[in-house]
Amino acid sequence: MKKTYYILFLLLSTAVLSWVLPWLYSLCFSERDREPFVSYSPINDCFIVTDFTNDSKAGEPDIFEVDPVTQTPGRHYTMDERDSLLPEIFVGQLSSKGQMPDSIKGIEVTMRDIRMNSWIFSSSPKDLNRSVPTVYPLMESMPARFKFEDPEVVLTMPGHVEIINIESNSLDETKTGRFAKMFADKGFSFPAKEANGNITTRKSYDNGYLIIDGDNKLYHLKMQANRPSMARIPLNDTIVPRHVFVMENADRLLYGLFTDENDNLYAINHDETYSITKLNGVKFNPEKDRIMIMKNLFSWCVKVKSGNETKWVALDPDDYSVLAVYDFSNPTSLSKESRKWIFPFTISFTDVDDKYVYPRVGDWSWKAVWLNIVLTLIVLFAARGRNIRCTIGKAALTLVCGLFAFIPVMLMKRVAN
Repeated sequence: MKKTYYILFLLLSTAVLSWVLPWLYSLCFSERDREPFVSYSPINDCFIVTDFTNDSKAGEPDIFEVDPVTQTPGRHYTMDERDSLLPEIFVGQLSSKGQMPDSIKGIEVTMRDIRMNSWIFSSSPKDLNRSVPTVYPLMESMPARFKFEDPEVVLTMPGHVEIINIESNSLDETKTGRFAKMFADKGFSFPAKEANGNITTRKSYDNGYLIIDGDNKLYHLKMQANRPSMARIPLNDTIVPRHVFVMENADRLLYGLFTDENDNLYAINHDETYSITKLNGVKFNPEKDRIMIMKNLFSWCVKVKSGNETKWVALDPDDYSVLAVYDFSNPTSLSKESRKWIFPFTISFTDVDDKYVYPRVGDWSWKAVWLNIVLTLIVLFAARGRNIRCTIGKAALTLVCGLFAFIPVMLMKRVAN
C-alpha cells in the first residue's frame, strides 16, 4: 500500500509541475509577440509600418513605407511625417496642429466624412470557440420612439420556431405563429447551424440576425413592428457559408460578413438584392485566426494573424481589388526558444483561442530530450545500489517527463519496499 501511495504521489507531483513550472517561466519571462502597427496611406499609396521591435532611436519606433509590389522597405519617416501620411487615423493630432488637409486625392474631406466612413471590425477564435446558448434575444428594429429598448422576447430554434416572452418565460403563441409561417415561406431548414446578432441598445440602427440554416442557406432576420422580416441571401452554389458576422456601422455599407468552408471572406452589401462581394486576397478561419479590418474613405486595411504569421491586405473600397499586401513573420523570442530545450511538454487548463477550461497537453518539444537524458543519468547515478525495478521506473519517467519528474524523484529519496 505504501508503494502504491508513493507511485500515485510521484505521478501527481509530475502532473502538477507540468502545469506550474511553465506558468512560472512565462510569468518571469515575457513571451508576448510584438507586432508592428501597419496601415495603408492614401497619400503615397503604400503601407506605412510603425515597428516597435527595432527602435531606430531611444524611445522612438522605426517608421518606413513598404513597396506595394515587392514588399521591400522604402523611405523612412519621423512620427510627424507618419501622421501626415495617415490623416484619417491621426486626424485628432493633425487637427490640433492645424495640419489636417482639406482634401485627399482631390476629394474634399470633413471631420464628419471621416467619422461616418471609418470603422473597425475584429474577431478572435475566443469569440467562436465557446458554448453559446441557442436562445436569441429579438430587438424591435423599428422602435416607436426611435430609441432601442431591451428585448422582450427571445427566439429559439430547437427544430422549429418558438418565441418566448422573457418576463413570463412563456410561449408567445401569436408571434410564434407569425415567425413560424415566415420561416416556412422562406424555405428555412432546421436546425440552424449558426446565428449572429448584436444585442445592445447603444447603436443607431438594428440589423437583426444573420442565420445559416441546416442546408447551408443564408438568411437575414429582423423583427419590425412586432412582426418578422426575413430575407434569403442569394449565394452561388459553390459557396458554403461557415460563420457569419452582423455589421451595424455608421456608413450602413454592409449587412455583415461571412466566411465559407474554404476560408474566403465575403461582404454582404447593404442593398435591396443582398449582393455578395468576395474580399480578394483574404484567407480567414475564424476558429483559428484573428482578424482586424480598419475601413476608411479610401481603403480597407485587413489584418489576419495566424500563428506567428501576420498578413495585411489593403483593398479598394469600391470593388475590393487588392491595392497592396504586406507579410510579417513574428520572430521567436529567446525565452520561447529556450523553453523548448527545458520543457518536453506542458499542461494547461485554458487557452487564448477558446473559453473552455479543461486539462490539455501541448507544446511538445523534442529539443528537451537532451536535458531529459542528462537528468535521467543523474537519477540512475543517485539510485545506484537500490531496488532495480524502482530505479528503472523512475529513470523511465524522468526520460519522458524530464524536469517535471526529476524534481519529485530527487526529493523523495526513500523508495517504499
